[in-house]
Amino acid sequence: MANLAACICCAAQVSDEARVCPRCGQPDPTHDVPKWGREARRIAATGAKIEAIKLIREYANLSLKEAKDLVESWR
Repeated sequence: MANLAACICCAAQVSDEARVCPRCGQPDPTHDVPKWGREARRIAATGAKIEAIKLIREYANLSLKEAKDLVESWR
């Protein structure tokens, strides 16, 4: 299942599986979003915020507060 992510060029919402941004034409518009980041967003979208925070802390080396704030910003 595809998730939405921001294009690295124009910030438009595009599928994380898109090869080209439909708005600006940027090739591979979400390439800088790591796979674990897309997975954390998918998990958070299901309501399992704690699991998403754990995943972020494991890979991004963020504090608990930083990871929580990140997940909360995805609303």
